[in-house]
Amino acid sequence: MGLFDKLKKATSFITGNSAKVELNVANGYLGAPLTVNVTAKVGENPLEVKNVYLKIRCTETTKEEVETDEGKEIKEDESILFDEKIIIADGGVFEGGKEYSFTKEVTLPADQEASLNETSRVVVWQFLAGLDTKGNDPDSGWKQVIISKQTN
Repeated sequence: MGLFDKLKKATSFITGNSAKVELNVANGYLGAPLTVNVTAKVGENPLEVKNVYLKIRCTETTKEEVETDEGKEIKEDESILFDEKIIIADGGVFEGGKEYSFTKEVTLPADQEASLNETSRVVVWQFLAGLDTKGNDPDSGWKQVIISKQTN
């Protein structure tokens, strides 16, 4: 391996560019199965992966107008309502130049908050898929998904 190849491999290790991770998840319902598809496209070098994971979080942002000495201001608070990490698949050595696909069915608890977008309150569900590796984990980035309550 030449110096240039070693530099490229080190850069991928540090930046998480050793693989491209794509996440496909459709809008869904609390308490109902939701299918998550993850695709990992490995760069030219083999990649040692501990596992393939899915992170799911739900955040709530509230906005309130408050009186201050300077007049009215908008106070914004954010809290995490749900935060979970699920292992989708065990790892191994993923061969360079290959594509790997994983499917996982998840069910979000029925007692959680549904997605909401109001002036004073916003509830957002987000999903992220990643590969647990040495260095910076390649991941899909957070994807916003609309999660609704089931109506009977």
